[in-house]
Amino acid sequence: MKLAGHISAPALVLPFLFAAACQQLPKTDPSEAYKGVVINEIAAHEDVDGIDTWVEIVNTSGQDIALDGLSFFITDEYFSGQDIGALSGTLAAGERKVYSTADGALRTGIASDAAFTLALGPDAQHPVDSYERAEDAKALGYFGSYQRIPDATGEWKYVTYSSEGRANELFDLSKTRPTAVWAWGSHLSDLTADDGAKLRNLKKLGYDHLLMNYAGFENKNYRQQAINCIRICDEIGLAVHVWLQAFWDGDWVSPIDDKSKTFREDIFERIRNDAARYIETWGVKGVHLDYIRFGGTASKHNWTTEVNSVNAVNRCCREIRETCDSYGEGLVTSAALMPEPNSSQYYGQKPADMAKYIHILMPMIYRYGSYNFSDTSFKERSDYYAEQAAKSGGVSWSGIQTYDASTKGMSAEALRKDIDIMAQSKASGVVLFRYQLGTFPDVNDLWN
Repeated sequence: MKLAGHISAPALVLPFLFAAACQQLPKTDPSEAYKGVVINEIAAHEDVDGIDTWVEIVNTSGQDIALDGLSFFITDEYFSGQDIGALSGTLAAGERKVYSTADGALRTGIASDAAFTLALGPDAQHPVDSYERAEDAKALGYFGSYQRIPDATGEWKYVTYSSEGRANELFDLSKTRPTAVWAWGSHLSDLTADDGAKLRNLKKLGYDHLLMNYAGFENKNYRQQAINCIRICDEIGLAVHVWLQAFWDGDWVSPIDDKSKTFREDIFERIRNDAARYIETWGVKGVHLDYIRFGGTASKHNWTTEVNSVNAVNRCCREIRETCDSYGEGLVTSAALMPEPNSSQYYGQKPADMAKYIHILMPMIYRYGSYNFSDTSFKERSDYYAEQAAKSGGVSWSGIQTYDASTKGMSAEALRKDIDIMAQSKASGVVLFRYQLGTFPDVNDLWN
């Protein structure tokens, strides 16, 4: 018989067992609901005047993920886990999204010249993903970013060019068409007008490379136009190369000291440093060497089997190739050559030697004016440089004029006729000199 108010032993034990079981249940990690969302790219530009900071995220999972409750948290010399941007909405499987200071989605920029940690999570203590920049890492230029390579899944890499809103991938010359245009810095205003209407038209017509003269980056008056140009070119897939003047600074500069019969180390250092500066600051996809020759006096600088004009040209080509390769970003080297075979005694250029280091030889086969090439000689000259490049595993894109002997721009039909001759030669592509002269034809059907 049970007495009133008496509780049996089993009844007393059960609450204790239930309480103990509850205490042993694992705590739920609040970041689990967002698993699969990763930080994919960070363009930290707070230390660069006039350039926005942005962060790209990607949903690597196979299902849609609600972003509500997620934020970016920054830890640097000023903040410790500071919330700098709340996320919302839904990110579909495989979708990417960019958050920028440009539209206020990020409330503060991030500097790339100091250590920082950027975390993504429901709070600073439960990150879904994070990136930590070491204090001794390279700072970013105008267009550089820290990226996951391969896209969304790989290791973090400093890259001199960014891929905002697109898959992260290193530049691959083989995925572009072998068609290029030489342009001056003074052309930037026209190229970038109306949100880059002329740039977009060049791309539409089948031109995939823009060789922009260094003055376009160096002249302060062109800075914003150059920034706009590269931004648009990156967006549409038009590769920008910096067009450098190697042995020229307003007059010929010999890379050989004739008194000491030695190479002028300052000249080679200047060219290397210029190339690196344009790569790192402007995120160009290649370095194009112009004036990579002597001004007709090469034989006067041949002193020894080591110190001579041909070796000076080859050394510059080799050092620029080494500079570009050191970034591991698929950067391209190219060089302008005089269109005169077997003329190393004048210019120091041996095409087969140069092609050991230069990805693309660009002989200036200008048929109107001094050379006055016939259709036959025009094609033969193109064949010669392609054959020389092939000896060293390189290729040649023939450089041609877009204007006649009176400097009158050619019609699209006349220019297409010359381009067709190059397409029937052994050349692998064509380069047009120059922008704003002549009417450029559609070349989408060539070199497919």
